[in-house]
Amino acid sequence: MPSFQYTVYVKTGDKKFAGTDANVYIILYDSGGNKTQEFHLDKFFRDDFERGQLDDFPLEDNVDLQNISELELWRDDYGFGDEWYVDYIQVHKNEEIYSFPMFKWIKAHHHYLIPHLDTSLPQFHPHQEQRELELLEKQTYYQLCQKVSGCSMQVIGFSPYKVANDDNIYYVYLKKFEVMI
Repeated sequence: MPSFQYTVYVKTGDKKFAGTDANVYIILYDSGGNKTQEFHLDKFFRDDFERGQLDDFPLEDNVDLQNISELELWRDDYGFGDEWYVDYIQVHKNEEIYSFPMFKWIKAHHHYLIPHLDTSLPQFHPHQEQRELELLEKQTYYQLCQKVSGCSMQVIGFSPYKVANDDNIYYVYLKKFEVMI
């Protein structure tokens, strides 16, 4: 049976606590509805997915994807520092390069379906349900008020345990530490 080679490049963001020790998985899809097997992205004896690091993973599958149109990415919650921020993923097949911009924190056990060159507005996103859930979740992070009728809403507060970014992710780790004690 013939085998086909793919190389997946994963760029972990250069943000505080962006790296992860979690197990990461991927499936590749083409525009014809074909898909690869589930791959566990891991290099033996290597600390993968560290802050600011570009990791490469050679993959081999018996499915020949003609035009890689989408990928499915997820992780578990293994390890103490299991949060993970991904800048982008690239898939190389022969001389072809497929780019998947991410620029987001990847939640544990959540399957992300990312289209090739995902630059669509939320209302045109090919996976409306996934995008709507992401937007609804973001809305719960912030407390809003409207001080003047007819004017735009203003942020008056946010939940430091839900919003993970450079300025407040240490609250998340403090909460984890409190729970462990």
